[in-house]
Amino acid sequence: MTPPERSGTPSSEVITSAANPTIALVRSLARRDRRADEGAFVVEGRRAVHDALQSGAVPRLLLVRQGEPESWRDLAPSAPVPTRVVERRLFDRLSDVQAPQGILAVFPFPRLAPDPDDPAPLALVLDRLRDPGNLGTLLRSATGAGVNAVYLSPETVDPWNPKVVRAGMGAHFRVPLIPLDPGALEELRRRLPRRVVARAGASRPYDAADWTGAAALVIGGEAEGVGPELEAWGTEEVGIPLAHGVESLNAAVAGAVILFEAARQRRLARAEDPI
Repeated sequence: MTPPERSGTPSSEVITSAANPTIALVRSLARRDRRADEGAFVVEGRRAVHDALQSGAVPRLLLVRQGEPESWRDLAPSAPVPTRVVERRLFDRLSDVQAPQGILAVFPFPRLAPDPDDPAPLALVLDRLRDPGNLGTLLRSATGAGVNAVYLSPETVDPWNPKVVRAGMGAHFRVPLIPLDPGALEELRRRLPRRVVARAGASRPYDAADWTGAAALVIGGEAEGVGPELEAWGTEEVGIPLAHGVESLNAAVAGAVILFEAARQRRLARAEDPI
């Protein structure tokens, strides 16, 4: 990627052509292969960009819609960022939301790693999750519940998909996102003695499990659930008791319910632990 000249304020030149290299770059990042090649993704909207900057991330590029340069000035990034003004209609065509907020940024993939000193890490493992909104919501819940890292199977939707990023509300900059390959599976097997698979038909309630130690929670896809490999990898199953006639919960809702039960137990355990 070849960014424009770095500056603390937007360039006075307004981009008006769809053929402009900056516009072509942003449009290309709608594709998973281009995001992987560039090692970058788009964050859109004032709050989302602000949250990313608050985490300490520095964008490679920031675009503001013509007539709204003030959206850039008070975000206060920690370093100079290449900033361009884009003609209003052209900017709006870059967006995949109905009411664009007039600001978007291209960020490099965050390079986060799990805390190696966490004595009781809680990992979230996602398998064959296909819905971007569900994945983004789960990432947000994982961040709020203090998850050490999120592991994503190859069959799970790309976490850098714009819809996932929008639903994640800044989670991408605060929790490590790690591909679930054979090496990661083996490492988790060694580190996490309890690997709990969430399944609708499980007889053991989720709140009867002990979540205070090192553990992984495995959540499967909306239609197919957890695949055979991860079912065999797990050491136990839990479910969420539901009212009569209700078959199951949305994957994102189920994951959030269990994650915050784990967070509750861990919070109580810390309060009771003498220091």
